[in-house]
Amino acid sequence: MNGMSNPVFFKGIRATIMGLGLNGGGLESARYLALRGAECTVTDMKDEKALFSSIEQLESLPEPHPPFRYVLGRHEMEDFSGADLVIKNPGARPDSPYLAAARRIETDISLFRASSPARLLAVTGSKGKSTTTGALHWVLAKAREASLLKGKAYLGGNITVSPLSFLDDLTEEDDVVLELSSFQLGDLKNRGLLKPRAAILTSIMPDHQDRYGNMEDYVNDKRVIYQGQDKGDVTVASPDDPWGRSFLTETPGRPIPCSAENDPSGEAVPPVLLVPGRHQRKNLSAAALALLDLGLPVSFVRESLGTFPGIEHRLEFFRETEGIRFYNDTAATIPEAAAAAV
Repeated sequence: MNGMSNPVFFKGIRATIMGLGLNGGGLESARYLALRGAECTVTDMKDEKALFSSIEQLESLPEPHPPFRYVLGRHEMEDFSGADLVIKNPGARPDSPYLAAARRIETDISLFRASSPARLLAVTGSKGKSTTTGALHWVLAKAREASLLKGKAYLGGNITVSPLSFLDDLTEEDDVVLELSSFQLGDLKNRGLLKPRAAILTSIMPDHQDRYGNMEDYVNDKRVIYQGQDKGDVTVASPDDPWGRSFLTETPGRPIPCSAENDPSGEAVPPVLLVPGRHQRKNLSAAALALLDLGLPVSFVRESLGTFPGIEHRLEFFRETEGIRFYNDTAATIPEAAAAAV
């Protein structure tokens, strides 16, 4: 595992990046591998016009590095069967025949975990994970401003920021907060790579059933978030539903319940939050429980969460007119999330 941190580890390796995309994961994987000497083939079902901005960034990388080879608008089987390493995009279905031909499959998250020296906090769930991730990062950054912690706090993952983009800057004193989708977690199954110091599972609701076909397979990918933990780590989940109760029972880490009925963090969560909504209060309570387990003072966590402004598209206030307040909640992409907002 540690060998991946050696810059010459990938020299001469033939790597295929499956899915360059526009959101960072494929781009950062290609950058990371090329600057470490890998011979990279970048393949994507989109064409050069659609991927222009990502290609432009790759072509502007500092020399020396092997030149990139592009296969766009299609995939070619030999780019997978002949590669030493294939970097999978989370959106690619795991039953893809191209992936079946690969000798070794990695993702930007697995490459990151193999080399990162930083402490990790990870969040998943159907809804609420972006708010919870943002709140964790907000308080950890505030803790550095208050000199309660050394190093820096970084944010990445499913929020379209690949952690490979800041991997080279990390030290053991830093914290990395990752939002992880079920797709990203499924790609890490049976790898033992993740091991977050704190894992938070927010509300589980029916989602992505076009990909999974049933809830059990979907939730099983969520379980990957805690499977590499031990008793030095914590798992925060809700005991209010069967999924959450199973997480708290199964985790090899220390289980910490976060209930909607009883504020589990006591005075850790401020009585007045800038982020509206009972469901959002529960998300911030989960963040508080994880932060308290890291040793941050109760009063500091309470005050810091009280200044957390929330994130865009999640009950985001944008106008009041004629006594009516309007909120942007376009992240409520399933009925249960819209009902919670109402």
